[in-house]
Amino acid sequence: MELTTQRFKYKRLFLLIIFVVLLPIICEELLIQFYHLDFKNKIWYNLLGTSIMLLFSIPIFIYLIQKTERTASSLQKQLIENDKIHQKLTLSNIELDYNANHDFLTGLQNRYRLFQVLDKMAAKRSELAILFIDLDRFKSINDTMGHLSGDIFIKMVSIRLKQAIPMGAQVFRHGGDEFVIVSELPNSRAVEIAEQILNAFKEPFEVNNTLLYTSASIGISHLPEHGSDSVTLLKNADRAMYRAKEAGGNSYKVFSQLAEDDDQKQLILENDLRNACETEQLLVHYQPVIDLSTGRLKSFEALVRWKHPDLGLIPPGDFIPVAERSGLINEIGTWVLESACEQVKQWHYLNDTLGLAVNVSIRQFRNPQFPSVVRDVLEITQFPPHLLILEITESMMQDDYESVRIIEEIRALGVKLAIDDFGTGYSSLSKLGFLPIDYLKIDRSFTMEMLTHPPIQSIVQTIIDMGRNLDMELIAEGIEEEGQSSILAECGCQFGQGYLFSKPLPAEEIETAYCLSSLLKVN
Repeated sequence: MELTTQRFKYKRLFLLIIFVVLLPIICEELLIQFYHLDFKNKIWYNLLGTSIMLLFSIPIFIYLIQKTERTASSLQKQLIENDKIHQKLTLSNIELDYNANHDFLTGLQNRYRLFQVLDKMAAKRSELAILFIDLDRFKSINDTMGHLSGDIFIKMVSIRLKQAIPMGAQVFRHGGDEFVIVSELPNSRAVEIAEQILNAFKEPFEVNNTLLYTSASIGISHLPEHGSDSVTLLKNADRAMYRAKEAGGNSYKVFSQLAEDDDQKQLILENDLRNACETEQLLVHYQPVIDLSTGRLKSFEALVRWKHPDLGLIPPGDFIPVAERSGLINEIGTWVLESACEQVKQWHYLNDTLGLAVNVSIRQFRNPQFPSVVRDVLEITQFPPHLLILEITESMMQDDYESVRIIEEIRALGVKLAIDDFGTGYSSLSKLGFLPIDYLKIDRSFTMEMLTHPPIQSIVQTIIDMGRNLDMELIAEGIEEEGQSSILAECGCQFGQGYLFSKPLPAEEIETAYCLSSLLKVN
C-alpha cells in the first residue's frame, strides 16, 4: 500500500510538470511564432499564457482529482482487507499457540506447557508438589476395546482428574496414559490429593455401553526436598510412580532418595555381574548332604558365589535377584550346572555314588529350551543323569501344563527332581501327588524352630509322613544342632544338610575335608 501511494505521488508530480509547466510554455511559443503575434502591451502575453495554462491544467486537475479519489477508495478497501487479514492472522496465532500448549485429545495443557509452568513456579515458589500419574492396565483396555475406545476412555479420565483435584492444583497430560498434577498447595496436602484421585478411580468408566475399571499408580515429588528444577522434579516423581506400580499399582509413593540410591547400587551391581560372568569371578561352593541314619556322605548341593574384586564375597541373596531381573540367571545357571557336573564327575573316580543337587531358578525352568540345556550339559560332562538332582521351588508348579511338560522332559533324561524350601510356598498338595518329584527339602525355618516350638515338630513330622507316603525322600536343610539331627532321623527324614555337618566350601576344601577315596562318617 505504501509503495502504491509513493508511485502515485511521483506520477502526479510528473503530470503537473508536463501539463502545467512544459506544455503551456511550448504551446504559447508555437502560437506566437505561427501567427506572428506581437503585442505592444505585455499583459496580453500574460493573458495568453494563463489561458493556455488553464486549457491544459483544468483537464489534468480534473483527472488527478478523480484519480486521487479512486486511489483513496482503493487504499481504503486495501486497509479494510488488511485489517481482516490481520484479524485472521491474530486468530490463527492464538489457535496455533493454544494447540502448541494443549493436548488435542483431552484439551488439557500438554507436556510442553508443563515444563513452562514448572520452570516459572519452581523459580518463584518455596513449596510445590508434583504428582505423576500412570493408569494401571490401560494397555489391556486399549488392546481389547480398540484405540478409538481407548481415546474416549482417556478423555473421561482427564475429566475425572479435573473433578478430583482441589483448587490450587492443575492437571496436564504428559502423554499416552500418563498425567501430571502440579499443586501449589502446601506439600503436606499432596498425599491427600493422591488419595482423592485413587478414590475417584474406584467408580467404573462407561465406554460404548461397557463398564471399564482401572486404577492408578502415583508418584509424588516435592520442591525443594526432591529437586529445584522441572526436569529433576518430574524425573523423581516418575521414579516414585514406578515404585508404586512395582508394588502392585492402585497406590502412591513419595520419592525416596534412599530407595534411589539402592536402585543405583543395584544397577552398578548388575553391570559388575555382567563383567563377573566374563572374567570368571563366579565360584561354586559345595555343601555336603548327609545320610542321617548312618552319618555318611550322600551328595553335594552346588551353590554359586561371587568373589567381587572390590566388595569381596557377595552372598547369593544379594546378587541372585539381580541376575533374575536382568536375565543373566540363565547364563549363570547353565555355567553352575556344567561346572558342578564337571567337578563332581572328577570325584567319581574316587567315589562313583556321589550325587549332585543344583538349584534351578524360575526363569531357567520357564525357558522352553531348559531340558535341552540339561541334556547338553550331561553329554558334555558325561555326568550320570541318575545322580543329578535339580531343585525347583513350589511356585514353579503353578502352571500345570507347562510345569508337567518340563518336568516330564527332564525326568526322561534320567534326572531327578526335588522341591526346595517345601512348606513356604503356595503349591497345591493335589498337584504334588501328580508330579513325578523324587525329593522334598524341608525348609530351614522349620528345622531351626523344632527344638524351641514343639508344634513345629508336628508340622515337620506331617511333611515327612506325607513325603514318604508319596514315595519321596526327605532332605532337611539348616541343621545346626545334634538335637535337630536326632529328631529328624527319628521322624523318618533320610537326609540332612547344615552347619552341623559343614558350611558350603570351595572344591579344594571339600577334597581336603572329605577323603573322597571312601565313604567316611563326618567328623
